[in-house]
Amino acid sequence: MLAFAAVSPGLAHHGVAPHYDESKTVTLKGVVSRFELINPHSFIYVETTDTAGANQLWSCEMASRTVLTRNGLKPDSFKPGDSITIEGIAARHNPTGCAFRVARFADGHVLQSTELFAPTLAPAAEAPADPVSIVGVWTMKRFAVSRYAGQLTLAGEKARAAFDPVKDDPAIYCDPASPVRFWVNVNEPFEIKVEDDRVVIDHRFMDSRRVVHFDERPPVPDVARSTMGYSKGHFEGKTLVVTTDHFVAATLEPRFGVLHTQDLKLTEQLAVNATTGDLEITWTIDDPEYFTKPVTQKELYVRSPWDPQPYDCKPGYHQ
Repeated sequence: MLAFAAVSPGLAHHGVAPHYDESKTVTLKGVVSRFELINPHSFIYVETTDTAGANQLWSCEMASRTVLTRNGLKPDSFKPGDSITIEGIAARHNPTGCAFRVARFADGHVLQSTELFAPTLAPAAEAPADPVSIVGVWTMKRFAVSRYAGQLTLAGEKARAAFDPVKDDPAIYCDPASPVRFWVNVNEPFEIKVEDDRVVIDHRFMDSRRVVHFDERPPVPDVARSTMGYSKGHFEGKTLVVTTDHFVAATLEPRFGVLHTQDLKLTEQLAVNATTGDLEITWTIDDPEYFTKPVTQKELYVRSPWDPQPYDCKPGYHQ
């Protein structure tokens, strides 16, 4: 059985609106058909019946496999044949699709989607010898993403309006999108390593990598443009200072369809706060064609265990 109901706009979640109608909820009562624990998004499939008694198969989207498994879910957390009630938000483009919010199991156990997003903290035993070193594994402390309201030029807003999140989101093609997307609204760990002539940052999100070449290294001739650009940097004390250019015109942050031109210049500072132990990453976006002025943002990160299992992104939208 299923039902529709109104939901407060306060329940809106970043990135949900293009695919799901936040004004409608669905309640599904049926049995589990299968559970796909995959990246970038997992799905639970529920067999139910409509008001006319016809059988239906619903698919409800969840977080990534890596987020779910770090928060306790396993491939058999939803067993085929088990009775279940799912509450979610109705899909816009699939009449039998939803965004998962709550699961109510036959034994009375309740699983809320909000329980699945807390950052996974490293135990005290993993604290480094140098507590203010940026070297180590980190994950986001909080989750936020900007609409850049009032900060885009007319050209920037025009580019945003032309962005189709159903087809143009780089995550559909397993692309990390940009250095800004690399940092924000991603509940995946990343590891910072310092090598002889560079800093390497491996991110479990999309199994992506950034390389920051030290300034004193001879410049690489004919650097190819890319979505992640070419980064150079140096340490000022314990702070890593990075400048990145050589971009292709692409998506800066897909949650709200914010794009950038190939002339984007990005500067970043990575430093550990000696008082809190948080990694503070501050970046400035400088792209005069799409932004009215340079925009500076900062996010916080906490030490986290490394997830040894590859992200293994499955391209395509799987709803």
